[in-house]
Amino acid sequence: MDIALGNMQPEIDQLPGSCKNWLPVGRWIDVSNQEYGVTWATLDAPLVEIGSISATMLGSQRDPTVWRKHIEPTQTFYSWVMNNHWGTNYRAYQEGPVEFRYALRPHQGHDAAAASRFAIGLSQPLVATRSSNRSLPSGSLLRVEPADVLALALKPSDDGKAFIVRLFGASGDARNARLTWSSPNVGKTWQSNLAEEQLAPAPAEIPVAGWELVTLRVDRTEV
Repeated sequence: MDIALGNMQPEIDQLPGSCKNWLPVGRWIDVSNQEYGVTWATLDAPLVEIGSISATMLGSQRDPTVWRKHIEPTQTFYSWVMNNHWGTNYRAYQEGPVEFRYALRPHQGHDAAAASRFAIGLSQPLVATRSSNRSLPSGSLLRVEPADVLALALKPSDDGKAFIVRLFGASGDARNARLTWSSPNVGKTWQSNLAEEQLAPAPAEIPVAGWELVTLRVDRTEV
């Protein structure tokens, strides 16, 4: 299961006392063996039930003995799209149609980075805009290798003097990332932070640990 900047296996990776009836999911769930599998992406519903419909308990359930204690190995899950189980300050129903979007992708052996690329491509689709009619370079501005290091962000720095790139180790394994730019106006690369500061010169191959988020500041030689 995709979670924020990581993956999680139900039951195996949960802390003791964690809820077993509902589980939050970021963008995708993958069911695989060593040879093949299916990635399921969810665009609108961030809760699932694993193995069985176990959370249908009416009222504000205060008896801890009725809550699920374990999740057995399974390939079955259910998307939990709505509920009105608790006494809350919002209406227990709503009118009109509601859209919930999902996508399935069959594949060979499990590849967490490929699952993330698939789901991110659906949840962050390309946005078309009117051209300025200026001559622009062809191809991508930035290419990151290997493919299981994802560029989660590429933006101008707040001071307009650099690009900010955030790399994510999406496979869970340590990698050395290489950046290839198509723009001739790119200068030195620095290790950086959320304040977009120049901390230290970055090496040509940038270490990215599994599930790590690395922030880089890349100078622009022309603004």
